[in-house]
Amino acid sequence: MSSFISGIITKLFGEKVEKRYCCKDCLCKLYSVLDGEATTDEVHYLNDHIDHCKPCYNHYQIEKSVKEVIKHKLEKRPVPTDLINSIKTKIDKNC
Repeated sequence: MSSFISGIITKLFGEKVEKRYCCKDCLCKLYSVLDGEATTDEVHYLNDHIDHCKPCYNHYQIEKSVKEVIKHKLEKRPVPTDLINSIKTKIDKNC
């Protein structure tokens, strides 16, 4: 895990991030589920698995939190019309 991501997680959870064991099959499905690309069966498999496997549950929660933070930071926001017009005017004057 990169030190950048470890730093983000430490700030989010206030604890040192340790490398944790995660079942290989679960890890493959975890990313598909978080990306919304998993089948219904894969989602059920992951949910059943993390109900009984604490390391995988912890890994899932960390990955989900990081994805939510990134999504929030990359959220599209409307740009004021005045700003768009100002930028266009400045570009037109320089061309």
